[in-house]
Amino acid sequence: MKEIPTIMGSQEILDKAFRRVQKVIVTDLKGLDRARAEATGRLSALSHTITAVLNKYIRAFPSLDQVHPFERELIDISVGLDELRHSLGAIDWARKTVESIHKKESSRVKSAATRQEISFALNSAYGRISSVLNKVSKELDFLNVARDRLQDMPGIDTEEPVVVMAGCPNVGKSQIVTVISSGKPEVATYPFTTKKVSLGHLHIGYQRVQVMDTPGLLDRAPDKRNKIELQAVAALEHLADVLVYVFDPSETCGYSMDVQTSLLKHIRESFPGIPIIVVSNKSDMGFPGEGLQISAKERIGAEALIESVRTALSL
Repeated sequence: MKEIPTIMGSQEILDKAFRRVQKVIVTDLKGLDRARAEATGRLSALSHTITAVLNKYIRAFPSLDQVHPFERELIDISVGLDELRHSLGAIDWARKTVESIHKKESSRVKSAATRQEISFALNSAYGRISSVLNKVSKELDFLNVARDRLQDMPGIDTEEPVVVMAGCPNVGKSQIVTVISSGKPEVATYPFTTKKVSLGHLHIGYQRVQVMDTPGLLDRAPDKRNKIELQAVAALEHLADVLVYVFDPSETCGYSMDVQTSLLKHIRESFPGIPIIVVSNKSDMGFPGEGLQISAKERIGAEALIESVRTALSL
């Protein structure tokens, strides 16, 4: 996701614009001509500052019709596509309205016959433009929250292969990603320990492979899954060239082998075209399991897993 600037609130934008207004001083004219030129300059400073800021915000957010389907789905899960479209539309409306007010009141200033008329047009513009910014205050606040969430989205290169880790919560997916790649997934101390999709990189020969850690999944209907689980489903649906399914045969993850096996069956049925490498983590605890026997904690079996990834990707 591209860099998005911090979104200022409506009052912050107005304060910035009015600071520019105060710097407009005309010294080479006198009388009514000076008043008219100064008012015109101040209107331009106010309008141009505000519209430039709003336009920067609109252009900074990704085009929702052009982003990768995975990114679009993450945006919908994280902030809501409809809400984001509405807020960006409101900001664009404000930008256009400020431009329209500037144009109309500038014409009034240029045709004004007295200082009083000039002052009236200028104050009218100040009030109307301030009102427009205040009307989109909530949308600006929403965009700032959306900006923070979108900044956390992983930067996916759709030209490079992607290995997606999957499995029940707390089976050790994050540890495995850390062992075999450059990824350092952020984890927490609640059942769904991985808070979000995160990305590491692994070099196999001359090929860079993206290794994606995903939040834990549970075998349940899509409408019952929370936002954290939906991120994992989006990664599987749109990105995975290879899936590494992680078992915890020790069951210290809190889920029985029956539950973990049921989830693997569900994934195989839901994503039949994706090659699956099955591994059993925590082998250092002495519990035999299905597939490759590894221990991310003791860094056992990492090379065998990387070799299996190489074979699955035909590298």
